[in-house]
Amino acid sequence: MPLPRHGAAPRPRTTATAALAALLLATACGAPDAPADAAGADPGAEPRGHAAAGDLEVTGAWVPEPANPEIAVLYLEVSNAADEDTAITGVSTGASPDADLCSTETTGSGASRMRVVEEIPVAAGGATELVDGGYHIMVNDLPEPLEEGDEVAVTLTFAEGSELEVTAPVQPMAAGGAPVTDHGGHH
Repeated sequence: MPLPRHGAAPRPRTTATAALAALLLATACGAPDAPADAAGADPGAEPRGHAAAGDLEVTGAWVPEPANPEIAVLYLEVSNAADEDTAITGVSTGASPDADLCSTETTGSGASRMRVVEEIPVAAGGATELVDGGYHIMVNDLPEPLEEGDEVAVTLTFAEGSELEVTAPVQPMAAGGAPVTDHGGHH
């Protein structure tokens, strides 16, 4: 797999990429929920990615096996034990040179719409879940399809310039278990 690109200029989005992202959102983001433990994993399921550095910790990192071989979605939780807020401001992965921080929003008509965001906030002393229907990471233009059992190395960049690397296993969509909680509209 290619090494992550740090500082690379963003590639222009094509209509095909946007259409593929919409297809994944419509298929993968609608996976049924399964009982989950506190880390978001199905009891007895394969372990999910975990990493920590300083005041930041990533738990429950996983990629549902993609329905579309050209795009994937990454879910995880970031905890911030610091006294100051931070934000995820970038993402890179060896699986593809094109990965985006995204959010799913509900329009006035009730339809879901995915959009690329500049950052994902992580409150001081709190945690942010990247889940179906909220913040998540899209991995676009996969040169090789991801299959169950593969692992995706991911580097998250934070507002203060720190980076955290985590390895996320590719697991069956039926594993569900992306934690679903009510944050009053905040993720």
